Amino acid sequence: MNGESFVLINQKGIDPLSLDMLAKEGIFAVRRAKRRNMERLALACGGVAVNSEIDLDETCLGWAGKVWEESLGDDKFTFVEDCRNAKSCSLLLKGPNSHIIEQMKDAVRDGLRAVKNALDDSSVVVGAGAFETACYLDLQKFKQTVSGKAKLGVEAFANAMLVVPKVLAENSGFDIQV
Repeated sequence: MNGESFVLINQKGIDPLSLDMLAKEGIFAVRRAKRRNMERLALACGGVAVNSEIDLDETCLGWAGKVWEESLGDDKFTFVEDCRNAKSCSLLLKGPNSHIIEQMKDAVRDGLRAVKNALDDSSVVVGAGAFETACYLDLQKFKQTVSGKAKLGVEAFANAMLVVPKVLAENSGFDIQV
């Protein structure tokens, strides 16, 4: 539905007749929302959860830029985007089986934890062959200052430093001959 509209999100069920009446008025209704999700939506959208239509007035309304429902397999997911007070998001991970999904969850959790630590510490320890690559580049510069057999030794050591970055690149599917 294009343009502005209302969205009603309810923790309990909504009978089919009421759903039909709401749809005819252009109101998107979501039923059986979890309590924790309701609390998060109220914070993100700036609305207030009410227990009865008697308590409902204009000050209770929140705002979101886009709300839609999508079916993925047997499950239906409601997406709420562009909230004015959004301070979090949800990640939807899909996979062929529960083992893969658990591995994906662990990887996402580790990645988010690494980003949080970097922000908290205001620093990053480089990895993935960054030290070895920097060492190779410095050794190439140093090689110009020496002569004779020492130059061959520096060249051999510099090339040995590239083993780790090349293996990491190859394992990631990149061409190591570039």
